[in-house]
Amino acid sequence: MLLPHKGTFLLPFSYNDNPNRRPYRESFDQNLFNERGKYVRNVEAEMQISFLILTSKNIFGTKFNTFLGYTQHSWWQVYNEGWSRQFRETNYEPEIFFRRVFDEENRILGLDFIGYDLGFVHQSNGQAQELSRSWNRIFARAAFVVDRFVLTFTSWYRIPSSGKTPDDNPDLYKYLGYGNLNIRYSIGKSNVGLLYRIGEKYQGVDLTYSYPWKEGIRFYIKGTYGYGSSMIDYNNRAETIGVGISLADPLSGFLTNMEGQAKGI
Repeated sequence: MLLPHKGTFLLPFSYNDNPNRRPYRESFDQNLFNERGKYVRNVEAEMQISFLILTSKNIFGTKFNTFLGYTQHSWWQVYNEGWSRQFRETNYEPEIFFRRVFDEENRILGLDFIGYDLGFVHQSNGQAQELSRSWNRIFARAAFVVDRFVLTFTSWYRIPSSGKTPDDNPDLYKYLGYGNLNIRYSIGKSNVGLLYRIGEKYQGVDLTYSYPWKEGIRFYIKGTYGYGSSMIDYNNRAETIGVGISLADPLSGFLTNMEGQAKGI
């Protein structure tokens, strides 16, 4: 059974005020740009699929359940006919983690601490040479609830590259730091979200809004500001706005997953 994870959405229209063209200019022959025009145009489509699979309950006789997760996030230059409407960037993010959900109430600073995850995640863009971006992390993720708010805080440690493997992005910590904060808030039928990327020197924010349209489908608006929106763009500052639909709401899905585990479902 597939469970919702970080959100599944489609934005047919997404505008980027400062697309990152530098990596492509450094990787392709300049004559191609003269013939075909810009490789990255300001308007594109953006999409993501993200899900979890529960693989085992009460592993080794503990109160931890084991999950496999997968998130794939793509940016599609669907309006760029000169370059055959290419997918300019796709980020692949498989993960495995152990989840512990508390049976009893745990109050911390006025928040209900409902559970936490411990796991490993790999993230890369599947490219080679100059366009390659990847990293591996060990992470801990804690979830809190208060009234209509759901807060998840994730911290991580990046596993260093081995001596035989070149580091594609040694300055990631400057832009993505050691964790992020995700806040979701429900207002009637509307859901509002904020993802804050806490870099050592630079930061980035994603803002989202969704409202029911049909059963299982929501109107969806997503805006970003700052750094770290994708692997290829982690060190590029940009502002984006996109409109479309969401097929799996991460707020209700997260609560359903947590509540279901607490009840032994």
